[in-house]
Amino acid sequence: MTTATTARLALDGRSLAFDVAGAGPLVVCLPGMGDLRSAYRHLMPELVAHGMRVATLDLPGHGDSDATAEPLVGQRDIARAAVALARHLGGPAIVVGHSYTPDSALLATQLAPDAIVGAVAIAPWASTAPPSPAMRVATRAVTSSALLWSLFYRSLHRTPPVDLGDHRRHIVASMRRPHGTAALRAMGEGSGKDAIGARATQTAPVAVVMGERDPDFRDPVAEARAYAEAMPAGVAEVRTVAGAGHYPHAERPVETADAVLALARRVGWAVGSARA
Repeated sequence: MTTATTARLALDGRSLAFDVAGAGPLVVCLPGMGDLRSAYRHLMPELVAHGMRVATLDLPGHGDSDATAEPLVGQRDIARAAVALARHLGGPAIVVGHSYTPDSALLATQLAPDAIVGAVAIAPWASTAPPSPAMRVATRAVTSSALLWSLFYRSLHRTPPVDLGDHRRHIVASMRRPHGTAALRAMGEGSGKDAIGARATQTAPVAVVMGERDPDFRDPVAEARAYAEAMPAGVAEVRTVAGAGHYPHAERPVETADAVLALARRVGWAVGSARA
């Protein structure tokens, strides 16, 4: 059993919660929008078992991090948080981002190449087109309601872990705090997607991980390839996860860990393969 220590990181006058476990090369994990650091509860022990130290961060306005009426949830803000945590824990680190945060992970490697040496992009959005007016209305409704978000969150899984119900209850509790939906609403509005340009200037190695049955995309594999192709040639490698939906790190943690470990070998870290 992996035992994690919970601590806090001060950034921009606010407090962010994180868990850390293990010993060895550092991996910093950023959840997606409307999710908690415990999204990585199944991936963390897989990586720790292979001699890695893993830190999982609650994004601003999420989980045990401070919730305010004006949360700092732009992708650039989140990239700075990843760099700050890596420096706090004594990197260098690989940063893992999911859905909303892969571009933050990429940008972190560019803001601090000494501290962040690689990035993992799980279920990233390649498209940069703005949503339709109808989609904006629907997104606003879902991101303003803990119940609707919880139902939507469940729908994005294809092989849900047995503890998904407990995890969703924690998400609902987080959203029902004062200002608990402010961060998710801001992310849903799209104005915080300010690190998309990092793709074209990426030089540090990247692993793109996509569930083959991800319902967020019309063609998940094509989406992953398009995201990788937005970077210079040779930077990104695509790994698909059979049977998984939008959360392969929770649905298929062994396969996802293997992708992280493969990236670790690319950056020169001495690690093995994921356990069976």
